[in-house]
Amino acid sequence: MRVNKKYIAAAVIAIIIAFIMTGCWDMVEIETNAFILGIGLDLSKDVEGDEERIMVTYQIALPADMLVASGQGEGGGGGASTLNISIEAKNLMMAEQTLMSTLNQVPNYDHLQVVVFGEELSTKGIGKYIDFFFRDSRIRQRTKVAVSKGKASEVFKVQPKTVKSTSQYISDLLDENEKRNLMVLMPMDFGKMQRHFIRKLDVCLPSIVLKKDTLTVQGAGVFSGDKLVAWLTGSEVMVLKWLHGQPAKGIIDISSDKIKTGDFVFNITNNKVSIKPVLDGNRFIFKVKMDVEGDIGEIQNEKFNTYDMTLIRQVEDLVKQKITRSCSEVFDKLVNDLRTDCVELGRRVQNYYPDFWEKNKDRWKEYFVNSSLEMEVDVKLRRVGVIK
Repeated sequence: MRVNKKYIAAAVIAIIIAFIMTGCWDMVEIETNAFILGIGLDLSKDVEGDEERIMVTYQIALPADMLVASGQGEGGGGGASTLNISIEAKNLMMAEQTLMSTLNQVPNYDHLQVVVFGEELSTKGIGKYIDFFFRDSRIRQRTKVAVSKGKASEVFKVQPKTVKSTSQYISDLLDENEKRNLMVLMPMDFGKMQRHFIRKLDVCLPSIVLKKDTLTVQGAGVFSGDKLVAWLTGSEVMVLKWLHGQPAKGIIDISSDKIKTGDFVFNITNNKVSIKPVLDGNRFIFKVKMDVEGDIGEIQNEKFNTYDMTLIRQVEDLVKQKITRSCSEVFDKLVNDLRTDCVELGRRVQNYYPDFWEKNKDRWKEYFVNSSLEMEVDVKLRRVGVIK
């Protein structure tokens, strides 16, 4: 029996069309999407019975205004190209439902840049609210996380002049300036954060400070478990990076009356860090080896002989002393005062001593608070600059 080729072709075309049409059944037009760029979480003053409530601030893009020149505007508290909406709710899912009932668009998290936890909420614990970001498949795992000094909702009210949204501004600072500034902590995203929570490791989040109409991303918030326990300064963040094994560029300011140059700034152009844990009885010694290269970026007294090798060795020695002293001070603060391993030294123990880790990982804090640090720093001054 012969089959007509025309019938076969028609059947194939019908099947293809059916597949194409089924791919569009749940399509949402771009005009009906509310593109959420940033989310801020704070404790709410509104309390129902004994239940704690949160204030969720959504920063939503206004696509039409994104195409024109950025400027200052009302926009619900944001800039001209964004809209900020704050909602009080029991949790993030309830907040999203309320958002959909007050906005004629569907929440879309494809362009979510940053989530900021407010100081008061972070102090009480973010564990109850972090699950939404881990569980919901719409949230990108590369979304950055930060903590603010003060309310997170206030952060999104600032409209930077160089970009069209506060969320993009924070994301760019963490991505670009972290590589060049020792005082900006490396970004933490939800992917890394989830791994830390699963392994019951502590974290440090970049801190956001609001001064008048200016946002500064500098320093860090130290978390023990899911609770904020301390703030670290920008200079302490510099050490966090090194203790984390992260090479970084930036400057070190040296004040000393023991050298002819007067106060000077050492600009790090290259550095390598290696950290090795050594089990010594019932305690660990973390041996840190650093190789640092840099230039003299600025000096107080330029009338010195740049060919004086004794002077160059003095500069190198002062930088070495400051790095060693700073690392020891921050390490002691983490171990003795905060008892928080936010630099993942436990992970290094796991890599070097896997059998020990499997037997003692639940008691790691006991070992951590009895650990010590040994520094070996080599500093090379490569260029002293030219003054004409």
